[in-house]
Amino acid sequence: MEITSSYKGIKTKASYVLPLTVLIFLFTIEISFTRSITLNVFLVGSIMVYLVWQRKLAATLMALFLPLIPALATFWSVYVNGSGLTDAWILFSRTFAFAGLGILFLVGIDLEELLLKCEEMGMPKNFVYGILVVVNAVPEILREVSEIEEASLLRGKKLHFWSSLVYVKVIFVAYSFKDRYTEAMYSHGYDEDGTRTHYERLVTQRWSWLAMCLYFVVSHIVWFIQS
Repeated sequence: MEITSSYKGIKTKASYVLPLTVLIFLFTIEISFTRSITLNVFLVGSIMVYLVWQRKLAATLMALFLPLIPALATFWSVYVNGSGLTDAWILFSRTFAFAGLGILFLVGIDLEELLLKCEEMGMPKNFVYGILVVVNAVPEILREVSEIEEASLLRGKKLHFWSSLVYVKVIFVAYSFKDRYTEAMYSHGYDEDGTRTHYERLVTQRWSWLAMCLYFVVSHIVWFIQS
């Protein structure tokens, strides 16, 4: 959500990542223990509509085809060797629901924004910024891996993803980044024991919580009507 404003010199930004994360977490726990094809189908359909509305074509195709083979394998295994057709359809639809929730978290949640929101709510800042360092270091590590592979090709040796040499070098590269990131953070005034200030506040608007609660209630009304 890119709506920003300023209040008493502090920028504020509307954010819905926390309600959406809570909703995804609740449904992930719920469908793990419930036996409802209707709820699973409702979740998958809603996620597809959201992805299409957000114009996430690649994510929509992933949600449709990525879980297809595992879902079919589960369906056939349970139908032939399990407890019948009903359980097979439950696990078939549950596979798609789990995949849809995972893809929704992947494309709908800004991990950095979520971590910063958790830090504002009291999560230990050293833990939050430690994860942020790792997240922001991933592109650099991938670039280093690419350079390592190119250097090996120049020496006439091709490195594959299962080559142990790649992982050993990545560990050394990541370790060398540690001192550079530590120096950069301290040079920007980071203090492990000091009070954290924010130039931008992430504000979770009330309507986003209401929308998530409404969706949760509607999904269960559909489930109960079908039951």
